Amino acid sequence: MKLRIWALLLFAWVTTAWSQTGLPKEVVHLKNGSVLRGTITEWVPEVSLTIQLAGNSVFVCPIGDVAKVTREFAPSSSEEPKVLRAAPVSQEFEFFASLGYGISSGKYGLDVTNFNLGYGKNLTANHFVGLGTGLRYFLTENEFAMMPFYAEYRGRMERGNISPYTRIALGYSLNLSQGIENSGVLFNPRIGLEFNAGASRLSFDMGYQTQQMPFLVLNATDPWNPYFDKIYRFSEALCFNLGLLF
Repeated sequence: MKLRIWALLLFAWVTTAWSQTGLPKEVVHLKNGSVLRGTITEWVPEVSLTIQLAGNSVFVCPIGDVAKVTREFAPSSSEEPKVLRAAPVSQEFEFFASLGYGISSGKYGLDVTNFNLGYGKNLTANHFVGLGTGLRYFLTENEFAMMPFYAEYRGRMERGNISPYTRIALGYSLNLSQGIENSGVLFNPRIGLEFNAGASRLSFDMGYQTQQMPFLVLNATDPWNPYFDKIYRFSEALCFNLGLLF
């Protein structure tokens, strides 16, 4: 009889302890300070790990973004559940598109409408490199368009729901309206903010765009025989862009 009582007491103690601790969960600590709790469903050595969160959300984390992995026991069902808000995890590859407008600046500045479209890779959560193209439509008396091809670097200061960043684009633009021989170098540094929007992100930035192009300048050295010289200069503009990353 006493043995049965002790067995029942031991069973009750084990059941109570289990209900208080719950099932173990893996905890992935990212280098940017984010914490993901759930069940690791896949681990590819030196490449990535996949963790399934509550609600069946799944995140794939590049190994380079992971600081450490630990295990903890989930709270008991009697405790009020906590809502975890982890910072967004970077995708390995990413598309980007943006639309903007540039206000002329300097002696050779022209107003310009900008469209950008590109694709690249997140080297880490904070560093991105990619290639892009698009359209530059310059608003002058003789409106003309140029198509840029450029390489881009983007560096985030931190990865969160709001992420400050810098972008630098360097490339070459083909003159679609006045002939390929009138093409030129493009340089466009920018600073801005990214806003988390679920599976994608919105961005807003501003920068100083310089586009090399030809200009016709009147040469009146001989007042009886004036003519136009073609010279190459950089058209400058202060640009504002609204974009989408996905």
